[in-house]
Amino acid sequence: MNKFQRLKDKLAAREQILGTNVTLIASTPMIEMINEDYLDYVLFDMEHGVFNNENIVPLLQTCRLVGLPSFVRVPDCTYHHIARCMDLGADGVMVPRVETVEQVKLAVESMRFPPIGRKGRGGYCQLRPGETTADFQKNRHLLIQIESPVGIENLPAMLDLYGEHIAAVVIGPYDLSFTMGMEQQFERPEFRAAVKRVFDICIGRGKSVGIFCDDNVQAKRWRELGANFMWMCCDDQLIRAGLRTLIKPMTEA
Repeated sequence: MNKFQRLKDKLAAREQILGTNVTLIASTPMIEMINEDYLDYVLFDMEHGVFNNENIVPLLQTCRLVGLPSFVRVPDCTYHHIARCMDLGADGVMVPRVETVEQVKLAVESMRFPPIGRKGRGGYCQLRPGETTADFQKNRHLLIQIESPVGIENLPAMLDLYGEHIAAVVIGPYDLSFTMGMEQQFERPEFRAAVKRVFDICIGRGKSVGIFCDDNVQAKRWRELGANFMWMCCDDQLIRAGLRTLIKPMTEA
């Protein structure tokens, strides 16, 4: 089974999904290096990272060639950001700061062809080899980020109205803690309760749900609360971790 189908099956079954975040390094050889069997996807960050419509194309194409599913976190919930990433070959998008049903409606319309949405048919890279437009409608994934109390309150309505088009709900813990007035205080009972509420809403509707994790210790703790979509580390974190693990010990010899 290829990774594209494996990811689709895991999302539907709420199995553990492991992926990482690329923010700073626009390198096609790196995509080949990180394409380990246990990695289910890679996400390129156009919200906070260095990527744009030009430099992301070879990365998305390399992902397709090596068989690694790719997501793009778009800068905002707009038609041109979302549809453009689909044109360029992304297997899905993550939409940040989702708070309303209207945002989800716009996201769905922007990444689906008619009659479901209103995405234009152009885009050389959007179809994988052998795919039809009908396949495209079923094989691209929408991730919505919940990053505020308002988003949490409106999440049930989002899922009730558009759940069939949402592959997973993903919490942005840093921004959620900011909007809750407790910056990066992830151990506060109020913060953990908010995260658990998102998890419970999604689990109750059979929907994959996850959260960004700085490391495997965080990931295991959130998994115990119900997360299955693990979005882990950034490329700069991986480099720093490698330095600490492989080089720094020489200073202590």
